[in-house]
Amino acid sequence: MLKPHRVVLDKMSSYTDEAAAFMRRRRHHRREFVRIRFQSGAESDLPSGTPESDRIAEAARRLIEFG
Repeated sequence: MLKPHRVVLDKMSSYTDEAAAFMRRRRHHRREFVRIRFQSGAESDLPSGTPESDRIAEAARRLIEFG
């Protein structure tokens, strides 16, 4: 049987893990970027505002509209 304080610590730890995951997902979705995946499996992120990322993002938006 777990000691009473361990139950509370485990529950709080679970809540903090969930909150941290939520904040990571929230930050990830807030900033716009372009991620390119190569056939080799490597990935590269292009920052927003560059001409290359703007062209790729616009092409993706058009593809989504047609889908």
